[in-house]
Amino acid sequence: MGWLFRVAMLLVTLAVVAAVALILVPTDRIAALASERFQAATGRALAINGPVRATLWPHIGVRAEGIEIANAPWSEQGPMLRAEALDIGVSLGSVLGDRIVVDRLDVTGARLVLERNADGSGNWEMSAPAEAAATQTTPVAPVEGGERSRAVSIDRALLSGAEVTFIDHGADTSIALRAVDLTARLPDLEGAVEIEGSALLNGVALTADAGIGSLRALSDGALTPLTLNVVSGGTTLSLDGRVDIDPMSFEGDMDASSTDRFAVLRALEIAPPDLPEGLGRDRVAVSSTLTLAPAGSLHLRGLTVDLDDNTLTGAADILPGEDRPRISATLAAPTLNLTGLSRQGQGGESALVAEAGWGREAIDVSGLFAADADLTFTSGAITLGDARLDQVAVAITLNRGRAVITLQPVVAYGGTVTGDIVVNGRGGLSSRVNLDLAGLQMQPFLTEFADFDRLIGQADVALRLLGVGNTAQALVDSLDGSIGFKVGQGEVLGLDVGGMIRTLDTSFRGEGQKTIFDGISASFAVTEGVATGDDLSLRAPLLISTGAGSIDLGAQTLSYRLMPTLRRNADSEGVTVPILITGPWGNPRIRPDLEWLARQELEARAREEAAKLEARVRSEAEEARARAEEAARRSIAEELEVDPDTLGSREAIEDAIKERVGQQLLEMFQDQ
Repeated sequence: MGWLFRVAMLLVTLAVVAAVALILVPTDRIAALASERFQAATGRALAINGPVRATLWPHIGVRAEGIEIANAPWSEQGPMLRAEALDIGVSLGSVLGDRIVVDRLDVTGARLVLERNADGSGNWEMSAPAEAAATQTTPVAPVEGGERSRAVSIDRALLSGAEVTFIDHGADTSIALRAVDLTARLPDLEGAVEIEGSALLNGVALTADAGIGSLRALSDGALTPLTLNVVSGGTTLSLDGRVDIDPMSFEGDMDASSTDRFAVLRALEIAPPDLPEGLGRDRVAVSSTLTLAPAGSLHLRGLTVDLDDNTLTGAADILPGEDRPRISATLAAPTLNLTGLSRQGQGGESALVAEAGWGREAIDVSGLFAADADLTFTSGAITLGDARLDQVAVAITLNRGRAVITLQPVVAYGGTVTGDIVVNGRGGLSSRVNLDLAGLQMQPFLTEFADFDRLIGQADVALRLLGVGNTAQALVDSLDGSIGFKVGQGEVLGLDVGGMIRTLDTSFRGEGQKTIFDGISASFAVTEGVATGDDLSLRAPLLISTGAGSIDLGAQTLSYRLMPTLRRNADSEGVTVPILITGPWGNPRIRPDLEWLARQELEARAREEAAKLEARVRSEAEEARARAEEAARRSIAEELEVDPDTLGSREAIEDAIKERVGQQLLEMFQDQ
């Protein structure tokens, strides 16, 4: 964009020449000469459609009206520059001196259109026609005596009521600056330039001031000292370093801050982020050594980010890409207060959250596609209302809308959390959780993440879950996978299992009641948001319990039956009374399952009656068989002509039959 500076200086030079020449030459010839010189230098037509008038007192000057500079041939926006009037005044005393001093350079009613074509070329890229360039290859003979061309300085240049529009056809974006007022001071082309201005950026007011080390060096493509301060509402940006504009590059220090959540972003049709307390709700400040490389990559070193009372430090690299930029960053924080992210910070209570269920608003995953990234983050203690993470080490990889968050680990709630969380925005939202939680204090953990505060103890938990859905409710309703946990010594609040078994009284629940245990373990298979398990085991002094049932994670309800057995002493068999736990998990209904007891009693009596009936039938059958055997024995004895008492067994009957058959055979042979 160095051509913009060259064009501006060319216009100033032509105006100064015209101011002097108007004394001797007619205005129409001066206008034609200026247009000819401008087109020869830039390849663009310069039209002066209005009058050109000269002034002699108190300044030698010229006023030209209706100025237009042609746009690039491919543009459809009309002239690149229109100006209602250009007024220039030259100090009378400087006309004969070594330096031409421009006292006044006023441009009113200017309209500048800057365009980038779809192929990346800009309408500010100008070049002299080939024939004109050829004529300029012959060196110009120096003025006799070696006199150099006289320098030009501008005491004040004023741009008022201007409009600047930037159009990027490749990105289909447009930025409009209206009511642009600029004041500039240029002691000489080699010296520093001071600029102050204000404008409306798509309707949002902003002011700026800048200092440029050398306008000539900048237009020639050299790294040039630059200071820049921009203010819009509660948002400020400051740069102090060196800049080149062709191609754009910068190296130096950057400071930015905002106390209005970057409201200026609305001017760029970007919704300002709804930042919670602790993440910039009231104040954001960023400072860094910044390098913008000619290739378009951005490098931040010594980065400090203040978000309300939280501070992060680190470094970042942002590289351009075909579809999206790629970010590599390392961030660290000594401590973080993120109470604003917790329900306490949002004014919510656990009961209200339980009634409300999971969020039903559509989850916007477009941010997953804004960039690809490799991020690492470490922190000391993080406060989340009543919850606290003692130490955090996280690595995040983001690739084409799929984020993988690896905990390395997170130290929290007295234990550690390791594993991966995957959030995939490709083709809708899906999420996978593969986490191992070791040694966690369950009461604060479950209170914060499940609104359940009735379990005290240190636990190991394994989560293997996959969900698909565009809302939090849909994600939970679709969960598939498994959950397993083991808890050491602890307490179940709100329920005295032993007291309830001894008395069959439901009053042994509620505030002040509890069951002390030596350990609990259970596993659940999760299908479509419902966790089902039948292997719960609770161990306590003189009390053991099994359990089975289901937990509807989406509806946040329980349907579970405990089978506790209470013993009088270690040697007794004990008494088993089932306990039902049903309803919302934030306020479940807990009661002895008397219906189950009644059913069991009826089933026991039915089994007893069935056993009695079976015994009676068996006895009657035995008696009938005995009677039949006795009748058969007597019939056989009569047939064999023996005493029935001698046929007391099967062998005796067989022997008697053999003996009788033998006698009959003997008698048969004797008769013959």
